[in-house]
Amino acid sequence: MPTENSEVTQYLRILDTTLRDGDQAAGFAFSPEQKIRLAALIDGCGVDCIEAGFPCSSPAEYSVCKDIVQADLRADIAVMSRCLKDDIVKSAEVFSEINNARRAVMHLTIPVSDIQMRVKLHKTGAEILHVLDESVRLAGKLIGKVEIGFEDATRADRGFLSACCRTAAAAGAFAVNIADTTGSILPEELPELIRFLIREIPSFSDRRVLLSVHCHNDCGLALANTLAAVKAGAMQAEVTAAGLGERCGNTPLEELAYVLSTHGDFYQVMTGLRKEHFAELYRTLFAYCGTDFSPLKPVTGWNSDSHASGLHQQGIRADPSSYIANPVESYGMVHRRYVLNSHSGKNGLLAVINNLTNGAVALSEKDAELLLTEIKSLPENEVGVTALCDLLYKHKFISRKPLTEGSVKTAYENGVYQVEVSSNQCRAEGTGDTLESALMVAVNTLFSLDVRFVTVSLSMYWADGIENGRTRVYAELYSGKSKKTYAVSACGKNKETALFCCLLDVVNAEQLFCSILQNQ
Repeated sequence: MPTENSEVTQYLRILDTTLRDGDQAAGFAFSPEQKIRLAALIDGCGVDCIEAGFPCSSPAEYSVCKDIVQADLRADIAVMSRCLKDDIVKSAEVFSEINNARRAVMHLTIPVSDIQMRVKLHKTGAEILHVLDESVRLAGKLIGKVEIGFEDATRADRGFLSACCRTAAAAGAFAVNIADTTGSILPEELPELIRFLIREIPSFSDRRVLLSVHCHNDCGLALANTLAAVKAGAMQAEVTAAGLGERCGNTPLEELAYVLSTHGDFYQVMTGLRKEHFAELYRTLFAYCGTDFSPLKPVTGWNSDSHASGLHQQGIRADPSSYIANPVESYGMVHRRYVLNSHSGKNGLLAVINNLTNGAVALSEKDAELLLTEIKSLPENEVGVTALCDLLYKHKFISRKPLTEGSVKTAYENGVYQVEVSSNQCRAEGTGDTLESALMVAVNTLFSLDVRFVTVSLSMYWADGIENGRTRVYAELYSGKSKKTYAVSACGKNKETALFCCLLDVVNAEQLFCSILQNQ
């Protein structure tokens, strides 16, 4: 087993429960088709086990669990069941046509804290131990691998929890899961509990039975608790994509992967995770959820590799490791951005201009100070490409005047959006089943480009009785066989105008780049 003084790197098994616990998050339930698609994408990320759902919760859930089992994925497939005979037998039936029986996992769940045993099951500890023993043995006869999840384990009596673990191991459990159901245990407490169980249960210490942890984020400690448990010797971590789950969610898959990659020497574990496949999973997940969550979220958040402070911009340009411990760009979900606003410095300004002009515009110290003074006087909290191009044109650093004016008219009828955009007396129309697709067609027609939205995030809010919003866009521009990715945003406008302004930033960036190439 790994210990805090161990020199041996151990394998950490990853169980992803996005399709079960994530699906239970209020307001984020997935359709059967979405769950099947997500299962394939999660499988591509290299997790060891995918928890497909709770078959006995509904006929639809039973059906989709069976479909996922038959999808011939690489990972083990688990389904959750209560410790009831009929539920166990019914849940086992979803595996009747599995291609490889060794990939089937029955994940039983039973409460073990005094309050949950009393309130939910009206049973004594002795009765729970009896049910536990019978359930694990029954499931083991039907399915090769049985994991037993102890609900509310972190609030259970330690002696009783130890007895539950010993009973499960003796009955043939493949894994025992310690659930911090209320998300209330501290990172200083959970390792102590893990070490106690490893000392008490020989099957844990020799790794014949996997000791797993499942942490909730009610106190914002799910990731910290999971990492602390892994350091103490836990052999499996249960996670969800983006931390989606009941109430405040669970340990986020991407954040656990990032920390283990950054601090591998400390945790001394390895996984089979493949971060190069994360981007497609998260883009699909965010589209299904209708949100990409907080821009401040590690790894996936819009701001996770954005830099506005002049001191930070200077450090990043000189050596990215001065402010970045482990590049999140390698996960393919965010791109490095130098933000220009009242906090910015010359280094950030020069980096943006260099990227825009392919190094063709070289500013002197005096010129940079001049532009920076004007940028700091602007009311925007982020100066976009169009505003910067306008300043460069105003001071004759570029010869092409950017497109700074335009209007958008929208209509919606019979499930179809109609959009008309105009700029400098030119007009174009577009139609589509979404506002974004219709606007994209219109802009591409107007400017003879091939711009495609990758992700669009819109946040609406009220301030002083005024509706306001912030739009963030990743867009790709295709030219022949080449592709460029742009990260652009707009604030304080309605959705259609904000999206148009974002696209205008892409148009101006591309037109400036092309004009410079022609003059070289």
